[in-house]
Amino acid sequence: MTNILKTQFYRLKKSKLFWTLFGVTAVLPLITMLLLWGMLGLLNTLEQTDFDIAEFGRSLGLSSAALSEYGQLVHMSALLAVICSAIFLSRDFSYGTFRNAIVANHSRLELYLSHLLIALTIGASFMCVSMLSTIIFFGASFGFVGMSAAKVFGAIALAFAMGLITTIFVQSMMCMFLFATRRLAPTLACTIVICLVAPSVFETIVQLLQLFEIFAPDNAMNLNLTWLPLYNATLLDVGRPEGTLVGKILLYIVPLEILFVFLGWISFRKADLK
Repeated sequence: MTNILKTQFYRLKKSKLFWTLFGVTAVLPLITMLLLWGMLGLLNTLEQTDFDIAEFGRSLGLSSAALSEYGQLVHMSALLAVICSAIFLSRDFSYGTFRNAIVANHSRLELYLSHLLIALTIGASFMCVSMLSTIIFFGASFGFVGMSAAKVFGAIALAFAMGLITTIFVQSMMCMFLFATRRLAPTLACTIVICLVAPSVFETIVQLLQLFEIFAPDNAMNLNLTWLPLYNATLLDVGRPEGTLVGKILLYIVPLEILFVFLGWISFRKADLK
């Protein structure tokens, strides 16, 4: 397995696709911050007011909000990492690398775990560079209003931990589809569609439930949206962390990650690679 990992990391280091998407991921927080400045400046002009843009951004808690997004499936760094890892790893199927590796007495479990580790490495590296860029640009522009140094450190640590959990979730799901279908197109399509559509579906369910709650007598339904899977990740605010909410998020995500890894291995173990 060590030799397989060395080969894969060498290929990754030489991959133009990886470094291109890595650079795009690093720059995206800066572009987002500039767009926010432009939108707030336009609002300032249209409303004919003279508020301080940086101070207004601080009052909205834009830095904490940007960090909180790393716990969501649809974060751009996660989607770019999925595209990169799917394209990078799918070449081993199209080039017959797996078949040759098995002939060379490498076990399927070694191949599966090494490729899963590469996918997680790509996802983690994209998430880390994106978060570092977010901290630098959003922190310098809007700061962390009303938060002590300890709370800022805690918010960053929580965002990092939830970002890693989400990265494992998305990348393990991608590997499951890749090793089940052994095709790039369905792997990317299924993973991206689920990441984009699933939160929207649950958001629609939330809106319907809230509508029913409005018409319920004396609001008897008493909805607790923190229990709704995937949607509850959108409720996380790393600036004001709630241990119970974090626990409920992990209650759904961690078992699904284990399921994805297991199903991917089962599919690859029985696959015909001839």
